[in-house]
Amino acid sequence: MSIHIHVNGLSFFTYDPKTKKASSIVRKTFTSHTPLEKLHEEIFSALKAHQLTEKSFKEVRCSVENDLATLVPKSLFEENSLREYVQKDIALEDNDFITYDIIPIADWVTVFVPFVNVNNMLIDSFGTFKYYHAVSIWLQGLTAHSKSDGTLVWSLYKENNHIHVALLRDKKLQFYNCFEAANPKDLVYYVLLSAKENQVSPNEVPLFLVGDIVEDDASYKELHTFVRSLNFLSPEHSYEFQTPRLHTHQDFCLLNLV
Repeated sequence: MSIHIHVNGLSFFTYDPKTKKASSIVRKTFTSHTPLEKLHEEIFSALKAHQLTEKSFKEVRCSVENDLATLVPKSLFEENSLREYVQKDIALEDNDFITYDIIPIADWVTVFVPFVNVNNMLIDSFGTFKYYHAVSIWLQGLTAHSKSDGTLVWSLYKENNHIHVALLRDKKLQFYNCFEAANPKDLVYYVLLSAKENQVSPNEVPLFLVGDIVEDDASYKELHTFVRSLNFLSPEHSYEFQTPRLHTHQDFCLLNLV
């Protein structure tokens, strides 16, 4: 089973490696604000509603998105310095648990604060599982994607009000940042600011979009005013779904949990 979790909801599907067939992707958006300390209860309820908590899985993989992450060059990474890496950008509590993702093909390490209560719930429900920060999955998928074979790749990953912007040159990470964008104008401001800081021309370099954005929404329309080429980045996979999704870029992180 693959699960993608964020503060406003989750998505998930199951996959049978013998038949190479996957269930339909289920997307659940919470109707009201869920405090982080109650997030595990909402997620458990969603999984239970689909009778998944009663099943046994050979493997469970989870992608978690939040703004509690930073990227560290792999050449400079030291495991005993996790708190120092994240406390520059994040207000930490004394008892916050900090972990990290090392991606073999990448030249960076994601250091982040996971949702510990969600992890505990998943362990109680399914036993040992693998989890990663969604930024790791996004950037790993972006690096390995056929679209990144050129010299410069510019990408935006949006999850509700969180926008993640990254720039890769020759498959090497040049820039990453996460911003809080309350409206489409904020989103465009941060995207253009990132472009300016990295000398990227919005009129010349295509922007690859992943996550919570579609062609008809206000964020896309506002972006298209300033960025000439907007491209949805679909995952490259061989899953056969019971009900194929139209906008697979929205499930980019979920579908790259392989």
